[in-house]
This record gives sequence, structure tokens and C-alpha cells, in this order.
Amino acid sequence: MAIVYDPSKQYEIKVWDVECRRDPVRTLMARIYQPRARGLFPALLDVHGGAWKRESKRWSAFAAEPIVQAGASFVVLGFAALPGVTLPEMAGQVCRGIEWVYQNFSKEIVLCGHSSGGHLAGCALTRLNFIKRALLISGLYDLLPVRLSARNGYVRLDGRLEDEFSPIRHIDRIRCPVTVAWAGKDSEEFRRQSKEFSEKLDAPSFEVKNVNHFEIVETLADPASPIGRAALTMLQ
Repeated sequence: MAIVYDPSKQYEIKVWDVECRRDPVRTLMARIYQPRARGLFPALLDVHGGAWKRESKRWSAFAAEPIVQAGASFVVLGFAALPGVTLPEMAGQVCRGIEWVYQNFSKEIVLCGHSSGGHLAGCALTRLNFIKRALLISGLYDLLPVRLSARNGYVRLDGRLEDEFSPIRHIDRIRCPVTVAWAGKDSEEFRRQSKEFSEKLDAPSFEVKNVNHFEIVETLADPASPIGRAALTMLQ
């Protein structure tokens, strides 16, 4: 199936929430946006950002329309936030949500994550071997700077967790093609980590000029933007 944005198709968008798993802490939910049409659709699966403690699956709705109008589904995972759970629990919930989508909805998964969602998506890539491709946007891939910062007051990393949940230290476990992107106006640390991660992966990468850390993910809603084009190309 050719994945090309075509608003003239005018797919009606079906939106539904599904229970992925009932955890002791909470019921894990995903919100699915899909064409109301016959067929099996590839899925762009979004892991939202928010410094591991903010945002929800509702925030990502802005990107759904161009993905659906291209003939694919857009799936946004819901998961618990820090400090209500630990980082290992949070990463585990993301992995279980992705597994549910693969087992019950689509075998063609392109994983997308931004900021802390980019980190969590990167962690998932080191643990799951069935993801088709991944687009990581302005993420953190080495948690040492987080452990040494005030943010560790709620992330609660020690040396072992820092190593275990730093995707850049487990490159050998990543089995699918990955594209890494960052914003021209990102902080130096986001830019540095993105470049180093893409170099260690030997992965394609690009900088989106004239946008900041928050604006870059909003361009996913524009099929003509570098981020939008990359996502649609990966869904081919």
C-alpha cells in the first residue's frame, strides 16, 4: 500500500479507546485513530513526551489527521507518569502497550517518540524485536545528565538504572531501522545526544531548522514538513 497524504480521499476517521492491559497500578489504554474503511493498515505508534511526568495521549491528537488521510492508523499510548510509578514501570507499560498493538491491531508498526517519549521509545527498541521502523525526535538516550540534575528528584535513578535505561549503551539490541531528528533550537544537550545516538546507530538523522523543542513535534501534523515526510515514508 502506498502511504501518501491525500486529503481528497476524505477518509472518515474512527476514534476509539482500547484497554491494552490491566496493571496493578492502572488500566493501560491506547487511543486509536484509523480510516473507517476495509483493510489492514500500518500504524504510526506515538509515545508522547512531557519530562516523564506530564501530558497524556489526548495531547497527540493533532497529528492524527494527515496519518489517517494517508491510509494508515495513528495510535497513541497512555501510560502512568512519574513520580506515581518508577521509570522501569513506566518503560514496561510502554513496551506492553506496543506488544498489544502488535498482537491485536497491526503487525506493521512504526514507532515515534518525542522528548521523554523519544527516550521511552528508544528503551522499547532495545527490548522488542518486531518494530518495523522508528522515528525518534529530540530525545534523551543517555541518562547520566538526568541522574546528575535536579530532575533526578522524581526520576530517581541510581547507577544501575541509569545504565539499564540509557538506550545509547545498548545499541546492539536495536534491530530495526531508526531515524533520529532534533530541533535547531533544542538545547545543546538534546542536540548532542541526538547526534551521538544517530552516529552510534549509523542511522540517518536530520535537524529541523528554526523550531524549538516543543514546536518540532507539532510539525508531525504537516505532511510537507521534514518530520511529516519522514513519518509517511517510514509507513510505506
